[in-house]
Amino acid sequence: MESILNTFNEKLAIKHWKRKRGLLYAMILTMFLLLVLLLIHSSLYDQIKSDRETEQYSELFHMQSKIVSELNSVGSDLSYYAHSDLAIDSLASRNILAQKYLISQMYNISLVQQRYEQMRLLDLSGNEVIRINKTSDSIPQIVSESMLQNKADRYYFQEALRLKPYQVYVSKFDLNIENEIIEVPYKPVIRFATPVHDKNKKLLGVAVMNYNGKRIQELLDDLNIHNGDQVFLLNHEGYYLKSNTPETEWGAVLPERASYQFSKQHPNIWSQITSEDRGHLTDNSGEYYFSRFYLSPSSPFNVIENKPVLLVMHIPAKVINKSSLPLFTGLLIAFVFLFPLLAWLGWLLGGYQVNQIHLYKQMEFEARFDALTGLFNRKAITDCLQENINLSRRRGSKLSLGFIDVNDLKKMNDEFGHEAGDRLIKGAATVINKVIRMTDSAGRLGGDEFLVVFIDCAQEDAHIIMRRIKSEFYVLGSKMHDMPWSLSYGCTELLDESDSVSEMIRRADIAMYKNKMAYKDKNSELDES
Repeated sequence: MESILNTFNEKLAIKHWKRKRGLLYAMILTMFLLLVLLLIHSSLYDQIKSDRETEQYSELFHMQSKIVSELNSVGSDLSYYAHSDLAIDSLASRNILAQKYLISQMYNISLVQQRYEQMRLLDLSGNEVIRINKTSDSIPQIVSESMLQNKADRYYFQEALRLKPYQVYVSKFDLNIENEIIEVPYKPVIRFATPVHDKNKKLLGVAVMNYNGKRIQELLDDLNIHNGDQVFLLNHEGYYLKSNTPETEWGAVLPERASYQFSKQHPNIWSQITSEDRGHLTDNSGEYYFSRFYLSPSSPFNVIENKPVLLVMHIPAKVINKSSLPLFTGLLIAFVFLFPLLAWLGWLLGGYQVNQIHLYKQMEFEARFDALTGLFNRKAITDCLQENINLSRRRGSKLSLGFIDVNDLKKMNDEFGHEAGDRLIKGAATVINKVIRMTDSAGRLGGDEFLVVFIDCAQEDAHIIMRRIKSEFYVLGSKMHDMPWSLSYGCTELLDESDSVSEMIRRADIAMYKNKMAYKDKNSELDES
């Protein structure tokens, strides 16, 4: 009986220790699994956060560059007619024929660009000599002489009179005023004014353009590609010039909206974003990305600027949390269902996810970029050209294309090997990237051929840039490899509505070929001598 009891107690003890050890191992394995999942969560969350920051900064600066590019076009249009001989003759001698041609010129600018509410030419007394209004159906209207007004008391006229030749005054971004009353429906406007001088720098009058500020608001809406993101344009006092709710805008000039002020609604954020030109902040309400700049044309215009504005992009906390919810849910499911597989399977899942992220980015890069040079590949650069053809037609801006062919690649490969040929190709890519502007794009068609897309650039200006590329390519070869490198190029410019990607490439290729034939003829003459 005693032996039976001993056996029974021994079995109970073994069962107890098995249960206890099993619970201990389960706790250890559970804690280990939780640790692994927490590490995976931390790593992927940081990656998501880093990717989001990169995307938001890119989107913010893209918005800013598009606005400045738009205002550059305004500065060009103003300078085009204000500093013309027609404007000088219209003011200096009241030449009727010159005035007639100038009216036609201003009318065509207003008709084509569709960005101006008013275009005016005023004499020294503030009397309107020419005025073109934009009607409600967007058709320019030449104001009759009997309806012309005197604007001597308006601040933009007085400011413009103080400017030196070719300087441009840019007003603050506000609502249009007619007959001392804010026009209804509200019309956001930025006034651009420049003095008109004759060739002896004698002041004759002022040219003024009222830019339709609603285009800036619409541009920001169009470029805000992430659902849930909020984009604000604020003046230097923190009032909304552009908000996600239109009824909160223009508190600086509309007393009934004076309480809608970002600086009062978010004082902590405001105090920080006004101390830096650009940056990124986070609080309980979400993330804020901001950039300070001027609503005015950039160089080469000599601009007398008003106060800067702040472009702010807000990603609400609920949007951020929602974007992170799939990660949290996935890890919870992994914990519930992957516990039998312990930490090994959890770690495998995390490694698989990281590999997938890396593979996606690698595939995305290989789909758009040339592996040897890092420039756009053939498809990406032709897509870029098509996109900018469409954009240039909408904006009425210039677009040029450069075709580059590196000389003597086959000779380099035959005499020095393919590594030397690769250095030649990579050297060309390096020089192209160094010389072209930030707004331009370059790609490798294949072999020794490259394309460069010049945005807002006439053909003659593209030639200047291409000559610099050719010169610096020559210097690079001489300096780094003790042999002068050369290339041939051709340029062309976007023509009429029937022009296409293939036609532009064909014309640039033909121009390059003529250049290359001249290079070969020159080398042939040198060899014979």
